[in-house]
Amino acid sequence: MGVKVARQVARSLIGVIGCGLLVLGAIKLASASNDTGSVVLVIAGALLLVSPFIIDRVERLSVSTGGLELHLSREISGLGAPKMARVLERTDLAKFAESYAFVHEELNNGPYRPAKIHLQDLLVERAAGISAREKIDATEARTLFRNGSPMIRVLTLGLMQGDPSLADGTTVLSSIADSRTANEQFQGLKLAVLCWHNLARTDRQAIRAAIESSPYIRPGTDRQLLAAELLDLPV
Repeated sequence: MGVKVARQVARSLIGVIGCGLLVLGAIKLASASNDTGSVVLVIAGALLLVSPFIIDRVERLSVSTGGLELHLSREISGLGAPKMARVLERTDLAKFAESYAFVHEELNNGPYRPAKIHLQDLLVERAAGISAREKIDATEARTLFRNGSPMIRVLTLGLMQGDPSLADGTTVLSSIADSRTANEQFQGLKLAVLCWHNLARTDRQAIRAAIESSPYIRPGTDRQLLAAELLDLPV
């Protein structure tokens, strides 16, 4: 019981410190524009604030005969990508992604946004790095994107960015025209730029039409910049 209480106290202290850093960073951001130090404070505070919940989630792991098995790995395997699940678990990306999925919900609005964006970018970068050096099955990747949750869809787009041969026109078009989140559409546009010259003419035409009709690609946004780059590419 003493150990349990001590752990609860430690987690509470981490949350209090995180809250303090978050408030301090938010105040600095409100009084100064483009302050890198303030953004770092917000990110650090947000991560510390939600870290007790991440710890709880990471602790909810099951031990099987094969060792430590993450819930996300089992989910990915159940969605039709068992080989990819083994790759992600071996590289520790599944553990990071599962924690990210929880943090994504906690950092949804307000001063948490810089931390959320940072974690989104980090997840995609790690996924791209793994697929650049690990063999990923293209059929599994496309199946996982089609059947997965919003977080898994973004994770799969990251894998495809690391190895564009995993992508196909249907996946790229869906990530732009039928995206589940803003980040998915952004990552889909990035993927379209990377594999544009490998797409069929009909796929390029469909992607251009999706960009031109999307109500979410607004002027002055990162998505609009990528969209403009794509519209300048030859069909």
